[in-house]
Amino acid sequence: MDRIQINGVWYVRETQEQEIILDDLTKTLNIIYENENYSWEATRIYKDDGETFYDTFDVEFTDKSGKPWHTEYWDNMSFLIGVLENDNHSMKLAKESMNDEGIKHLKAFLKYLKEKGWFNN
Repeated sequence: MDRIQINGVWYVRETQEQEIILDDLTKTLNIIYENENYSWEATRIYKDDGETFYDTFDVEFTDKSGKPWHTEYWDNMSFLIGVLENDNHSMKLAKESMNDEGIKHLKAFLKYLKEKGWFNN
């Protein structure tokens, strides 16, 4: 205990705790789909008003088939739309990360997100 004497009177020194103000939070909405080999987590970020979303989203992809697991982050909407629309370049890139069965699941997941309004085009 810290004590201090001032003019013959003893005082206990108190430390003031600074109040932490959380003014830089990011609010998100996430949807996760996974099977035995892969996992996809789509994330949308709310705008500052806390009610509406930005137009884009990202996907965290995890390949669980090997040890250790491999994770990639996809934030290119052209790539995601391309997979949904069978674009040759996007499909080639997707095949670098997963097998044909995985791509079928990814397309089903992206179709679900489109039905929920996550693609704003």
